[in-house]
Amino acid sequence: MNDNDTFHRMDGTDPRPGRGLIVTIDVEDHTLPPSMPRLDGAIAPILDLLCRREIHATFFVVGELVESSRELLHRLMEDGHELGLHGFTHRYLRDLGPVGFADELRYGVDAFHDHLGITPTGFRAPYCSITRDTPWAPDLLTEAGFHYSSSVLPASNPIAGYPGAPRRPFRWPSGLIEIPVPVFGRGRLSVPALGGAYLRLAPRVIIRWARRGRSAEAGDWTYAHPYDFDLSEPFFRRPGQAWLEARLLFARRRLMLARFDNLMNAGSPTLGDFAAGLQKSVDLPTFQPTALPA
Repeated sequence: MNDNDTFHRMDGTDPRPGRGLIVTIDVEDHTLPPSMPRLDGAIAPILDLLCRREIHATFFVVGELVESSRELLHRLMEDGHELGLHGFTHRYLRDLGPVGFADELRYGVDAFHDHLGITPTGFRAPYCSITRDTPWAPDLLTEAGFHYSSSVLPASNPIAGYPGAPRRPFRWPSGLIEIPVPVFGRGRLSVPALGGAYLRLAPRVIIRWARRGRSAEAGDWTYAHPYDFDLSEPFFRRPGQAWLEARLLFARRRLMLARFDNLMNAGSPTLGDFAAGLQKSVDLPTFQPTALPA
């Protein structure tokens, strides 16, 4: 790939060795109904890149896709990647409520056990939707056996944000470890520029600034979805979806693989490995949500 808007050519090198981020992929399918052939094709470029760079990533998988994609997921495990749960359905936690969320956790854990033979220890909420509106979520995750979460966007955000939450890894009172979304900027101008659509759409200079001081060793991570790399998908709008939202979902996908490549570095841990290293830390702060200002 040759693109003037990327940091360097995709030649397998990193101009800033040791400064790569933890790599995570949210395995979800935005087509209706889900299309496994397209999902397999969309995810192929990032799997090839991870193999060439000898990087193990964390794949957060929507539970309702586990059965139909079990061959792909077994292949990911064989290649040394970590699998975590991304909800059973891709819905906001506030819309599920505590009872619905507990049910979805049970369904998701059962799907992993029945079709993959494993129990997930990591969780990422759809839309990173652990917020002030879902104070029950960390306790339910702990009760379901999860060791860590990466479900908090510690800033104001029109999709789902938690302004005032810590920007560095912390514990919930239940003991669950939280590894929040890396954000760039201050106040209402804070954005998660190092992943997803933000990584595709942001000007190059913003990504450079956002990357400064970030590293896997500090628990900083990037994320993408299979469709972010899918250059062949024809444009469409989901029912009820705004035209602009649909266009942004498809915009600048040609930049994504090279930009993702720039954020990687061989030897970065999976998110689960990083969380395991925090388990015995006595310095990890505990966040009390009730201490937030109204």
